Amino acid sequence: MDISFLKELISCARGEIPADIHILNGTLINVITRETYLADISIYKNRIANVAKPGVLDPQYCKKVIDARDKYISPGFIESHLHIESTMLPPSEFAKLVVPQGTTTVIMDPHEIGNALGEKGLKLLLDLAENQPLRLLIEIPSCVPAAPGLETTPFTIDDETVRTLIQDEPRFYGLGEVMNYPGVLFKNESVLNKVLLGKQLSVIDGHSPGVSGRDLDAYIATGIKSDHESTTGEELLEKLRKGMIAMAREGSFAKDLHNVLKLLKDKDLDLRNCTLCSDDRNVIDLVSNGHMNAHVRMAISEGIDALTAIQMVTINAATYLNLHNEIGSISPGKKADIVLLDDLKEIKVSSVIFNGEEVYTNNQLSWEFADSTIPDWAQDTIILPSSISAGELKAKTSLRDGNYPVKVIGVIPNSLLTDLRQFNLEVRNGWIRPNPEEDILSISVIERYGVNGNISNAFIHGFKITAERFAMATTVAHDSHNMLVAGTDHETMVQAVKLLQDIKGGYVVIADDKIGKVPLPFAGLMSIQSYQTLLHELEEINRLFHDGVSTFNEPLMALSFMALPVIPHLKITDKGLVDVDKFAFTELIADTNQ
Repeated sequence: MDISFLKELISCARGEIPADIHILNGTLINVITRETYLADISIYKNRIANVAKPGVLDPQYCKKVIDARDKYISPGFIESHLHIESTMLPPSEFAKLVVPQGTTTVIMDPHEIGNALGEKGLKLLLDLAENQPLRLLIEIPSCVPAAPGLETTPFTIDDETVRTLIQDEPRFYGLGEVMNYPGVLFKNESVLNKVLLGKQLSVIDGHSPGVSGRDLDAYIATGIKSDHESTTGEELLEKLRKGMIAMAREGSFAKDLHNVLKLLKDKDLDLRNCTLCSDDRNVIDLVSNGHMNAHVRMAISEGIDALTAIQMVTINAATYLNLHNEIGSISPGKKADIVLLDDLKEIKVSSVIFNGEEVYTNNQLSWEFADSTIPDWAQDTIILPSSISAGELKAKTSLRDGNYPVKVIGVIPNSLLTDLRQFNLEVRNGWIRPNPEEDILSISVIERYGVNGNISNAFIHGFKITAERFAMATTVAHDSHNMLVAGTDHETMVQAVKLLQDIKGGYVVIADDKIGKVPLPFAGLMSIQSYQTLLHELEEINRLFHDGVSTFNEPLMALSFMALPVIPHLKITDKGLVDVDKFAFTELIADTNQ
């Protein structure tokens, strides 16, 4: 804001020059004082000039008047933690979906792009995020790879890389979630150097699932500011009490909002440090349920007061982002990010103003979107060995034929956590056999970037697959995004792998004689089609599950997290089976003393 504009803003606020927009006759949601009352708003260019009593502003002395009669005037909604890659959409298509739902600011940790495409991919994402009808704030990923030594990734963003990115690229807003919490607690110098470098940015995002007591104190003491991993109210409350920005998460798979808020609703607590976030939310969820408007609606249904819930996605989130002097409330001088709501229960959005421009009204977006061109190098990320055979996907052993106790990944519905389960499985002819009749499938991770060709094999339980011949494969495999495939038999798994390679990444499902495919060629993670096309493809592939194949909620999204060795308890990477609690590899066979 230069002095010339500042003078103009003062003149507009005093009524000396016309405003660009007047919003009249509406009920203001004041998230600073937590009250509602009738007020009129004037906007000059991209700033709020007046928040006035009704009748003070002259509607004739304005270029455009918006009648907000019977509407609530809210600050624009802020998403405080999102991985845009999980929406499977590039920024422009994402914007087309969430702006009509009242979202005007999003902070994104693109560590998926960072793992798959490195620094070059991060800079591409910065470019794609420009000139959208919402504010996209992008962090430098702190954990590429998420678990050094436990997985293969083609790129490494170390502390020197973070230093260089901060110096060379001012568009980066913060440091992405510090998932390597053991590295923090064990005083790993590279991890701590990243945290210290992050202090030059506006936020340092956190990730501390199940960390409590003195370990949590140590984690927070470094300056890491937030956490979105609470799965219980007790966990969230401890983090709030210790000064963290505690985010209640409701993603498409990790659905924690109910559990974490039910403890808070009956307590007389100051929730200024509590926000709402998505973390990972797919396009089906965004279309059918909504974005931050859905989070507010759900918080209200859980017993949180409507104004408190709106604070969580406005002033609370803006304060976390160190932007409370710019956005997050409707007051003079703030950027004009404003949402008109029909009610305070369903949170139905009527109009959206972003940065002083009305970008959504009458069920229509008014924004000229530029074409999002994804270069070829960002679409050619699958480099597998010349052929993958069924034998390479079998869990081999030197044990003699017989039945042995085997460690099996246990999938937990609607949770990123997994169990370490144990089942007796048959060993015959040098390999351990799955048991689909007991819902125990084979699972494999294939290194997909041409680095070393690693393949590791294990077993997974809980997907409730009823098809006799079944496989599902994906390149969306947090966070290194190697290729994941699970199935009833290894021949079908190989078929799914080949189909996935043909479409340059995404999702493939084979269920008996049916095949479903969702191409995600942008880094093997995101579509290059419209969100409507992607939605149709996802609905079609999900229909395979709904037609009697499985009753498990979001099996493809669940599969995507089975290679994430920073979320307890048992996961698989291209290097082997990982006991996350010990942050170390573990053997498949639980006990060989037989």
